Order: sequence, then C-alpha cells, then structure tokens
Amino acid sequence: MSAAIQHYLAPFRVLFTNVYAIPMEKFRTLDVKPWKYNRPPDMTRIPEIHDWMKEFGRMDGVLNLAYIQGEGLVCFEGNHRRLALDGLDIPVFADIVWDATHESLAHEFRRLNKSVCVPDLYVAETPATLRLELEDAVAEFRKKYSSMESTSGRPQRPNYNRDKLTDEITRLQKELVVPVGELMSRIYALNEYYAGNDKSKLTEKMRQKCEASGLWLFAWSSSIATKDLQ
Repeated sequence: MSAAIQHYLAPFRVLFTNVYAIPMEKFRTLDVKPWKYNRPPDMTRIPEIHDWMKEFGRMDGVLNLAYIQGEGLVCFEGNHRRLALDGLDIPVFADIVWDATHESLAHEFRRLNKSVCVPDLYVAETPATLRLELEDAVAEFRKKYSSMESTSGRPQRPNYNRDKLTDEITRLQKELVVPVGELMSRIYALNEYYAGNDKSKLTEKMRQKCEASGLWLFAWSSSIATKDLQ
C-alpha cells in the first residue's frame, strides 16, 4: 500500500492538498518511473529545461505522480522536467494521486492534456510488443525524413510532426490489421508512388522541399488515405 510512502512524504505536504515540496535529497530516494503508457521523452528538450531551472533555481511547473499498487510511484505527466532535474539541488514540487489505477490515470492524463494533441498510442490499451514496433517505426521514419519534421502542433504541408505521425501509423495499423513491418513497406512504396503524381497544385517551395527530402506523403494531404495502402 501507499501508506509508507505517504508517511515518508508527510512533512513535505502543502497544507491539506496532494501537492508536496520535496527536498532533492529526499526525492532522489524515491523510485519514480515513467508511467508505462507515456510516450518516450524527446531528449533534445531536456538540456533547455535543465538550464532554465538551474538559472532560476526553481522547478519549472510540477511533476504529476501517482502511486499504483504493485508498481509504486510513476510520473504520468512531466517526465521531461523529471529527467531535467538530474544534477540540480532544488525543491521538487509534485502533485501525487494516491492508490490510482491505470484507468483513473488515463482519465486524469486526458484531463491534463485536453488542449494538447496526444497520440492514441499513449492513451489507449496497446499490446507492449506492438507498441514498441510502432515506436521503432516512427523513430525510423523520423530519422529518414528528419529535415521535414516540424515542432509545431499543426505542421504545414508537406511537413509532419512526431505526434501526428504516430497517430497516422497507429491508425493505419489498426485499420489495415497488418504487421508493422509490412505497413511501413507499404507506406514507403506509397511515398515513391506519390513522387510521380501531378505536382501542378503544389507551390514551388513545397516541391523543392519534397524533392530535397524525398518525402511526398504529406504534400497533398496531412493524412494518409487507408485505401491508398490496400
């Protein structure tokens, strides 16, 4: 049960809330893991967050933690901040949900991210092996077409961003019910097919970007039509 950890953290509780101001030396003794449904962290963001907290000597926001029976403490929101704390000596502010379930955390996660697009892969029950295969497929695609990746929540054609790409590949795998490897082969073949399409409706800038990168999938639409992969 969570009683032992609650007792351990009781001196750092903020009044009658579930928010805790935990000294760094105490926080380091907690075995906090990322929630199993979280997307992999974007490691390129962590140095910037670390430098900001080091410069101002305080946390950037709070960590959303939860205690799950049999798993212990997990961080379900704020893992970039959690990783960026490494090497710092500042109080850690954490909002902790005690004795949570995966179902209740999924609800809380959606509530916290209601204005942010989160890929279905990370808010739906997906078999662990399939999830890893989908993550690997996304990583391979991003590496292959890194110059076309956008950090915008709403990338302009012909660009894409990580989360929308994850949603597209996850959706297509569910709709086509094919192995991830076969799906990616179809997607890459479709990209080659699109390269031969009529480009008269594309701007000169779009054509140049697609020709330079070799990526045509999102030149005409921000989504991939399932029927084109059948």
